[in-house]
Amino acid sequence: MEKRLRLSNKFALKKCQKEVCIAQEDHISQLPDEVLVYILSFFTVKEAADTSLLSRRWLNLWTYIDHLDFDATKYLDQVAVQPKLQKGHMDKYLTWVNSALQKFKGQRLDQFRVYYDLNKFAQHDIDKWLELAFSKKVQRLELDLLRCGYFTRNFDSCYTFPERLLGLGDSSSCSNNLQILSLINQNFKSLKVLLLKSVNVTGQVLEFFLRNCPFLERMQVHGSGTLKNLEVVGPSLKLRHLEIYSCFNVKSLKICDTNLISLRTSAGKVLLLKNVPMLVDVEILGMPYTHLLDDISSHLSCALSQLEVLTVNASLSLFDYPHEDLEHYNFPELMKLKKFVFITFGNSLRVSGQSLLGCTSIIRAAPQLKEFELKLMSSPFEAKKECKKAAIKRPLHHLKVVKFSGFYTGLFQLELVRYFLENVVALEKIIIDPGTPFFYRMPPCPSEIKHTQTSRNLAKLQLEREVPPAIELVIL
Repeated sequence: MEKRLRLSNKFALKKCQKEVCIAQEDHISQLPDEVLVYILSFFTVKEAADTSLLSRRWLNLWTYIDHLDFDATKYLDQVAVQPKLQKGHMDKYLTWVNSALQKFKGQRLDQFRVYYDLNKFAQHDIDKWLELAFSKKVQRLELDLLRCGYFTRNFDSCYTFPERLLGLGDSSSCSNNLQILSLINQNFKSLKVLLLKSVNVTGQVLEFFLRNCPFLERMQVHGSGTLKNLEVVGPSLKLRHLEIYSCFNVKSLKICDTNLISLRTSAGKVLLLKNVPMLVDVEILGMPYTHLLDDISSHLSCALSQLEVLTVNASLSLFDYPHEDLEHYNFPELMKLKKFVFITFGNSLRVSGQSLLGCTSIIRAAPQLKEFELKLMSSPFEAKKECKKAAIKRPLHHLKVVKFSGFYTGLFQLELVRYFLENVVALEKIIIDPGTPFFYRMPPCPSEIKHTQTSRNLAKLQLEREVPPAIELVIL
């Protein structure tokens, strides 16, 4: 009996100590509502809503957060493995967002983000979400509706941005036009970031935002089929970063008299660039059947001498010109260029029989170059039998880092490695990353894993005997 009493007392003491410890440690719940809501604003909507299970104190706090991030990465991962889940998951996503917005009690929105594979069949729901976002004076608006989370979809199936919300086009269908007009006059002034992916949007809509949003600094539009013409003009614009990508119906892109810092575009063939003194970072995607180097040297001519970062994406434009023409191309001087990134498909090299030495025409034109990166998006399947040697030499006094991302196939990269070793003065590091250089949701299959390991082994075998000990060789 005495022993049982001692055990009972010991158990009661431990339980009491545990409860006291929990009570003492839960200092967070004692913080003011404003502080707790601020903390929850760093979470996604789902993460923030899950805190309502902690206690009655937390039950409704998440409904006041000013960052509504509807991230559905989990759903996208599941659909990537089982595509038949797409319809059901889309319905669940729409229900989730609609339910959360009905409970939302915040007075303003710093961020409103939609991240899921949604198409034109969600038009009505997304329209309602945008009305709420603008009514809360949203600062960062992101509609990322890419197919599977990373593919642009067929333009005909894209969600269309509602012009009526801006008072453009026919607004007669609105139930309360006075409310819409008030929305136009009051609720766009705070917008700082506009991101639209797989959203059909017109140049008229984008120019409305440019004119009426005095704090708009970043605009990203990917995969719009209705964007035909766009003018970004005037020193009064706050815009610093512009992306017009995979919008293949663009006929004119005019950028003049602005303080733009970075530009990423697939519309280089129709680009008119003039008086952009702060532009230092450019990525340009070459289109099929065009000479990409001609596009760059002509359409970027007014900014080439000031660029610090240049990314050339040749994944769509096969280098349809002989290797000798590319290597001997007389590219304009890039006096301030510090980093050069070259992106291409290995398959295009295999088909055209080309050499990566063609991109050395840009490297030679950049006397201050410090970093070069090659991103090879697929394997050329060992079609190359002969390792060519660069015909033109020029000392690279400032190059410090060379990186190869994607499949290491041997001779294609080895040609460039030998070119660098023959011309560099102060190279410090060569990095080989044989994994895919871009994000894919599907897990790698066994053959891809084997191919990556084969690439890694081949790089080690070839380069360890080529690269001198003074240069660090990193094989990831």
